[in-house]
Parts: sequence; structure tokens; C-alpha cells
Amino acid sequence: MIDVGILGLDTSHAEKFAAAIDNRPDAAVAGVWDDGEVREESYVSAFREKYGAARYDRPEAMVGEVDAAMVLTADWDRHRPIAEGFLEAGVPTCIDKPIAGRLGDVEELRATAERTGTPICGGSAVPHHPSIDGMRDDGGSHDLFAAGYNGPFYYGVHLTDTARRVCGADWTAIEPTTHGSATAISFADGSTATLRFAGPTNPSAFGFLDVGETIRTARINGDETELERMYDPFIDAFLATARGERDDADWLFDAATLLLGVQTALENGVVVEPGSSELAAVDRDGAAFAEGYEPLY
Repeated sequence: MIDVGILGLDTSHAEKFAAAIDNRPDAAVAGVWDDGEVREESYVSAFREKYGAARYDRPEAMVGEVDAAMVLTADWDRHRPIAEGFLEAGVPTCIDKPIAGRLGDVEELRATAERTGTPICGGSAVPHHPSIDGMRDDGGSHDLFAAGYNGPFYYGVHLTDTARRVCGADWTAIEPTTHGSATAISFADGSTATLRFAGPTNPSAFGFLDVGETIRTARINGDETELERMYDPFIDAFLATARGERDDADWLFDAATLLLGVQTALENGVVVEPGSSELAAVDRDGAAFAEGYEPLY
């Protein structure tokens, strides 16, 4: 049995992921921590009771008590300090999207994961949707075109994570387009991705056109049915990570820097490369985001 610790109940992800874990015969929600910044005490207590989980007053108190951890706080600035304690202890860890709001946090997480060898996974669940997973079967390069809704950071991560997973190579350059809310991305294997952010929201959807060995398309609506189709394989990937069968460190951290690079390219109107000085200057305030965050349910 894999005992899972959930840290942060701010978003709907905690409930969705916990329900999926609870449905697995080899896993259980064993521990929970929440800082009370978003959820009422009654919600946290009901969550703990529903899953029969032990409640911890500090994240570090859970280290050593669970087999795997999910760091799900809406304040992404807390992801690194919380996750590092588990990684240092060799506890496989999942970090929710977006991984971090600044390059320094991404680099420190990468260094900790590499030094300890602790398996890690996370980011957006969209790349785990069955229609996207099939796009990764092509062995050659890709030309990907994608569009999403809402802003280029908190929702844009769904596009950048998907682009990195489909194209399957490290990004090398990000160029803003004349459209103003789109970027053209180049990857080390010759793949390209054109991503359009802040698209229409009526209805909300992500759209993808992949040109590889064949042409594939996908439309993922923002409804409960589509969420379930990607959350289940996302949890499967997490539990495989917990068993030591999988480690997404390479693509996860490259995708995290890609997201920050997109913000840099759009804001400054410049071509961004992994070593660009502008990339190190980008800073998205997770605490400010969490302060105004309203959970969907």
C-alpha cells in the first residue's frame, strides 16, 4: 500500500486527486496538511475525515510518515520549500502546476532532485489526456499548434507543459509573434510549437494540431468529463513515480523554465533562450495569487 500525503487543499485538485487515489487498490490518502489560507477549517476537517487521513500541523512533520507526497498549494512560491524536505528524505514527490514562479526555484528543485535521485513528477495534467498521449508516439520531430484560454502563466502552463511533452526535447528559443499573445518555440530536435494564449472562453477549451509522422488533432473542453480523462492517468503516473518506476525530472524542469521563458518573451518582446539574462529576472508572485484565489468548489 502506498501511503500518500497531500499538502495544500487550496484548489479543486486536492479533492479530485484524493478521490482518484482512493479508488486505487494499492494506494491511500494517509496524511494531510493545509495552511488555512484558502480553505475554512471545516473543509479541512471534512477532507481528513473522508479519507481517514492523519492531519499534520507542519509539512516537515509529514516527512518520513508517508511513501509519496503531492504538493498542491495555490501559492507556487511554497512548492520548492515544501517539496525539498520530501526530496531530501527520498520521498517521491508530485508538484502541482505551475512548478515555480522564478528561475531560481526551478534550478534549486532540479539540483535537489538530481543530487538525491528522488523521483519527481507533476505539472499540468493536460499532457496526460489520452488524445495528447497519442501524439507522443511519433518518433520524429513535431510541428505543434495549440491554443488555450485565460492568461499565459497559470493557465498557459497547460500549453507549455503539453508542448514540451509532445515535442520530447529541450526548448532552445522562444520568439514572440506579432499577434501579441502567442509565441513560436524551437526545440533541440528540430520540433516547433506555436502557442496562442488568452483565447476565447465561451466555451473554455484547449485545442491542439500536431504534425508529425501523421496529423493528429485534439480538443479538450474544460468540463468534468474531460477533467476525469486526464486526472486518472495523471494519478497513474504519480503512483508509478511513487513505486520508483518513473521519473519525470528531465522534462518537468525544462517545461518549468519554458513557462517562465514564455512570460519573458511576451512581456519584453524579445527572443528568449535558456541562458538569456531576462529569463532570470521573471518573477510571478505566488503569494499574491493565492491571496486572491477562489476555489472552484
